[in-house]
Amino acid sequence: MMTLESFSLYVLICVLAPLVGAFTLSFVMVFERHIDNLQKEASKLALEKELQHANYDQLNQQIQPHFFFNTLNTMLSLARLDRKEELIKGLEVMAKFFKFKYITHSSLIKVKDEIAYVNNYLEIQRLRFGERLEVIQKIEALCEDALLPPFMIQTIVENAFKHGFEKNVGPARLKIYVYHSNDFMYIEVWNTYHIEQLIEKKDYSPEEEGYGIRNIQKRLDLLFPEQVHYLHMTYIENETLVKVKFPLSK
Repeated sequence: MMTLESFSLYVLICVLAPLVGAFTLSFVMVFERHIDNLQKEASKLALEKELQHANYDQLNQQIQPHFFFNTLNTMLSLARLDRKEELIKGLEVMAKFFKFKYITHSSLIKVKDEIAYVNNYLEIQRLRFGERLEVIQKIEALCEDALLPPFMIQTIVENAFKHGFEKNVGPARLKIYVYHSNDFMYIEVWNTYHIEQLIEKKDYSPEEEGYGIRNIQKRLDLLFPEQVHYLHMTYIENETLVKVKFPLSK
């Protein structure tokens, strides 16, 4: 025969069991929704990352046809003038230049590799500008193995030729400085600018300086979305300065 205490316990269990079951079911459903939301968020982040990589790679591989056509015209001129040695040298350097361009797919490369690429570009430009062109480079030893977005310096240098030297019959002086301070790397590219052009451009916006500069800014934004970075362009006396800052990494 069931005692009063046993009956009371039985009733209590009958009353609590559905409540415990309902609570457990609710907890499981909430937990499953939370897991589902986390999975969706992870998928969203992964997709955004893939899109960023795709966007970055596309920006990396874009090339302005301006330099390519100028280089071909230079080679044709050398051929017409029967300057075979310079023509052969130019073709060899151009081959190295474009080989590097189309085999480089990394999001970051070493500074020394970028400088080697820039020097190939400058060798081609020396065929065009001759003694007019003066190049000064100061690359801090510690920065040689540091990493930077590929084609960054070359794009700024190309911009200097396109918007500066090609519109100016005077001396073409180019200065490239790479150095670090604290945990940041700095790149400075200086180029001479004709004083009349500076007067015309006193209200000139750096963003108007061409696609190349905007391209660099976009790549920096993709690579360092939450870290300090900038690209500034200023005019100082008869020179244009493009200065870039971003986190130092190796």
